[in-house]
Amino acid sequence: MYTPLVMLAALFMLACPPALYAGQKPDVSEALSGLSSAKVIFDMRVPDLEKLVFNLRVINETFEGMVALGVKPKMIVAFRGPGVRLLTAAALDEEARDLFRTLKKNGVRFEACGVAMRIFKADPVGLIPEVKLVANGFYSLIGYQNKGYATIANN
Repeated sequence: MYTPLVMLAALFMLACPPALYAGQKPDVSEALSGLSSAKVIFDMRVPDLEKLVFNLRVINETFEGMVALGVKPKMIVAFRGPGVRLLTAAALDEEARDLFRTLKKNGVRFEACGVAMRIFKADPVGLIPEVKLVANGFYSLIGYQNKGYATIANN
């Protein structure tokens, strides 16, 4: 009834669904329509350098994309959890340091939770200059959410 070639083609199409959407373009018109600015705080709880770099890349891409769409982003990245140990020059690779510098230059604020620094035995003296030490990361999340910042969790 079906030739082996037709069956093989059908299996290929099922195995490769992204090929079916190659012509579809991403739409941002609904999400950002009517906005001239947007405020967001990223609740950053990444445990390792690889995830940190991945998240910083996505944050940078999001920042640049919003600017290109005419939306002025106001972004804060609040670090808490064991990832606060990554916020030293010794722990970061060159790509991570460059991402921190670029984002800071674009107005993104970085905060490190003092409670997490104490619990995870990270010395605040070693923090990179782009990161500000705050007393408690929960204060930041509570305060900025109450000031209208959207919260995005990054694990």
